[in-house]
Amino acid sequence: MLRLPGQGSLYVIIDALDESPNTSGLMPPRSEVLGIIQDLVDLGLSHFHLCVTSRPEVDIREALEPMSQHVSLHDEVGQNQDIVNYVNSVVCSHPKMRRWREEDKKLVIDTLTKRAGGM
Repeated sequence: MLRLPGQGSLYVIIDALDESPNTSGLMPPRSEVLGIIQDLVDLGLSHFHLCVTSRPEVDIREALEPMSQHVSLHDEVGQNQDIVNYVNSVVCSHPKMRRWREEDKKLVIDTLTKRAGGM
């Protein structure tokens, strides 16, 4: 399929690779997927395009960074502001949270948005 004559562009998208299990064992599923990705990239096919999305977990970063161009959205100001806006709206509109003291609301909003890690 990857080397058919006259083959047009082929796009493969792997979303949320970090959600693939990385359990201990001989070959965890995530390691298998990373190996397949490496094999596909090694083919060097100009018509083959691969997009992988994931949180920046160590094993994934180590495997993908040497073979790819990457874009990180974890440090994007707009994304962080979206998280702040969402958490703020939930805290301010939730019936039980609306009764909290303002300093408690602020603490929850600040903690959740700082630890969200872009997610």
